[in-house]
Amino acid sequence: MSTPDFFRCRLDQMIDLRHPLAVALCQFVWNQACHRAAPGLNG
Repeated sequence: MSTPDFFRCRLDQMIDLRHPLAVALCQFVWNQACHRAAPGLNG
C-alpha cells in the first residue's frame, strides 16, 4: 500500500494562471469543442 505524498504541490499552485496559455484555455469554449469532436471519437 502506498503512502500519500504530503509534499507534492497542488496543480493549481504549479500553474501560473496569468500565463497566456492558461488564460487562453480558461476562455476556451470546451462544451462546443467536445460536441464537435464527439462524433469522430465514438468510432
